[in-house]
Amino acid sequence: MLRIPNIALPSLIQAPVSKSHMQRELLLSVVANSPTRLHGNFISLPDDVLSAIKCIESFGATVLINENRIEVFPPINPIIKDELAVHVGESGYLIRNIVSVGFLFTRKLIIQAKGTLLSRELHVNGELLDQLGLIQRSNHGEWPLILEQINPCQKHIQLDASATSQIASGVLIRLAKSTGERRLCLKNLVSTPYLNMTVNNLMNRGIILSWVDDCISFDDNSQIQGRDIQIDGDWSGAANLLCIGAITNEICVKGLRLESNQADEYILDILTLYGAQIEWNGDVITVRHSENRSFNCDVTHCPDLFPLLCVLAASASGTSIIKGTQRLMYKESDRLKSSMAMLSALGVSFEAVTNEIIITGGIKDHEPYIDTYNDHRIVLAAIVASTISDLNISLNEVDSVEKSFPEMKLLM
Repeated sequence: MLRIPNIALPSLIQAPVSKSHMQRELLLSVVANSPTRLHGNFISLPDDVLSAIKCIESFGATVLINENRIEVFPPINPIIKDELAVHVGESGYLIRNIVSVGFLFTRKLIIQAKGTLLSRELHVNGELLDQLGLIQRSNHGEWPLILEQINPCQKHIQLDASATSQIASGVLIRLAKSTGERRLCLKNLVSTPYLNMTVNNLMNRGIILSWVDDCISFDDNSQIQGRDIQIDGDWSGAANLLCIGAITNEICVKGLRLESNQADEYILDILTLYGAQIEWNGDVITVRHSENRSFNCDVTHCPDLFPLLCVLAASASGTSIIKGTQRLMYKESDRLKSSMAMLSALGVSFEAVTNEIIITGGIKDHEPYIDTYNDHRIVLAAIVASTISDLNISLNEVDSVEKSFPEMKLLM
């Protein structure tokens, strides 16, 4: 059992690097026609980013890393290997993209994973594999996951994106590397901002495409180009810091960008409803405590915010409603279940109904023990809760935070 210490945060904190942006750019870098230079806060890289770097190195890229620049040299005239093994760590995004992108480098892919990913639903179904020209050689639920290319990837792919948009990102990169007329048609799309991010990343690298209604189409032979790219700060991680400022006193965070296509930028709207004062000065955002009003919001497109918003609602005066809870099952934990367990540990009153949770502010247990379910978002939410006056919180582990925000562990 680990007690969260009293955290003395610096007056100005650098936002962690966006693993969502960076993983996409790393995958694009290994398939680009020239080297890419990524710029940003790379002092402490999340585990998911380190896994992406190892994957593209397996594909033949050379990666040079320092504190504020990463250079990626794609393989020159890569040979399609008969068999290739990769390790995706615990990254759901990475494995859902590798099933498309990996077959630009091999005919048979052996995918290893670890941690909670071993028991998560990947949404890589037979219909998708058929369209990608793949067959699964491993048994369902068996690791490693072994896939083999037996037919060409189709040029016109249809995908049900009701559970995740992550697979669509990998398919888009695969189609961008093809030629002629090709398209991806989606239905029931969720997490739209993240697919927008992938589309914008492709266009920034010279790919010509059109997105009309539910279909994204390519009709020329433009190539993915190497670029100098500034990696955004991570709204998912920084949202925890901003909530600490809103709940307690004041916090300043550097390195975030408005209109970043990161879904978790939605935290600004919620903090406004909560009553926080928000001020921008260049790339520094200051959030100050003013009121702690209850709020209503919808996390359908930003499920990673849910555990944090449960803590924010617990600190509010009145009753808050968070919609979109049906999206929470297939994360590092079942986040509805793990977040409700956290609320129960805090002694907070709540009611879960169809696709929403109703939370009445007011923490009654000031010495709670919280089971993180090995979910980094639960750890981060618990750390935010620990900054509320008179709370002494203990956790069963904190190491899972390395997945997305290792700097937060260093602050403890």
